[in-house]
Amino acid sequence: MNNTNFVELLDYKDYNMAGNQTHNAFIEINKTNFINNLISIKKFVNHKLTNKKVLLCLPVKANAYGHDLIKTAIHTENYVDYFAVANLEEGIILRRSGIKKSILVFGAFTEAQIAGLIKYELDITISSLHKAQLVADFCVRNNLSCKIHIKIDTGMNRIGVKTTSAFALIDFIFKQASFEVVGIYSHFVASDLISSNHDYDKTVDATITQQQLSLFMPVVDYIKKLKPNIIAHIANSGAVCYHDNTYLDMVRPGILSYGYLPNNGMHIDKYLQNNIKPCFTLKSKVVYFKVVAANSGISYNHEYYTKEQTRIVTIAIGYGDGYRLQLSNCGEVIIRGKKYTISGRICMDMLMVDIGMQNSAYVGDEVVLIGKQGNVEITLQSVSDKLHTIIYEILCSFTSRIPRIYIENQ
Repeated sequence: MNNTNFVELLDYKDYNMAGNQTHNAFIEINKTNFINNLISIKKFVNHKLTNKKVLLCLPVKANAYGHDLIKTAIHTENYVDYFAVANLEEGIILRRSGIKKSILVFGAFTEAQIAGLIKYELDITISSLHKAQLVADFCVRNNLSCKIHIKIDTGMNRIGVKTTSAFALIDFIFKQASFEVVGIYSHFVASDLISSNHDYDKTVDATITQQQLSLFMPVVDYIKKLKPNIIAHIANSGAVCYHDNTYLDMVRPGILSYGYLPNNGMHIDKYLQNNIKPCFTLKSKVVYFKVVAANSGISYNHEYYTKEQTRIVTIAIGYGDGYRLQLSNCGEVIIRGKKYTISGRICMDMLMVDIGMQNSAYVGDEVVLIGKQGNVEITLQSVSDKLHTIIYEILCSFTSRIPRIYIENQ
């Protein structure tokens, strides 16, 4: 058989589905942990409020915080009441993937995007009188209707109508026959800040969360008189953990749903500490092995030199995959239950590790860069600390060429 015929017989989808990943690096998502996180959050929130049940909205923007937009939505749809995305494109992807649950688009839109928002039955965020007028005019021209949420700016100064202008906007919106007003919401600036002494390197006072809530509630009270069953929502992950008076009708825990506690779990209820678990593991494989002499430079610019004859392994992941260049000579990996420091500059597609002559590793060995291997762990927090950033940025930085694979606990 010649090569051409062989390629024709090798169907890419079948090949990948068979478990033969086309990239040696991959992100493993523990579906069991993920779903348990969602169940635990709902149980925790509703235990706090005995007189009503609060809805759960799962933000899946930015490729579901790096966990794969489509797979995350498919696996969690039965456990949430709402999804939230950042823009029209993410909403279209979900609808085309068969997602039926309500989807709120957080971001502001342009006039050209209104048709798509309505076509794909996405809940539109109305953040100004101008935006409301654009959507209303489009609906009238085309004899259409749409679902909307009103965004109130209580201090973020990103998008949203100011509280002083909110009442006039609400009055206008309720005069539009084409609008089904579903929700009203705002966003907290620093709901994970639990102390006023700036222990967490914050520049705002911890009371800002309650200040924002006090600005939001009069607007909520006003609109509830017009439509009592409207969904008011403002609580994000920090608010879920620290401010139960913010739960209202729906909560939107992003990073908490994915398994990470604000402030490393400080002063957080024991129930959440015990039940919220990360579900993200970054893995790769050893793809090359060689013995290198003492005083040999490793990788670009020889930023690492071997101290003695040693074993160098090459691992298939690099900054082209989103594994950050700044982790050169300081990032860690786990091979065969032992932790090693990356040796030399990280390349676009590979990195090297000096494992020493006394240790062994073989081509095909599993390598963990974030997560656990046996009893040894590299936490996402430790990686973000080395990079002087937040875990959100790390999760969102891994490129699409790394496959995301959902697994269940055995």
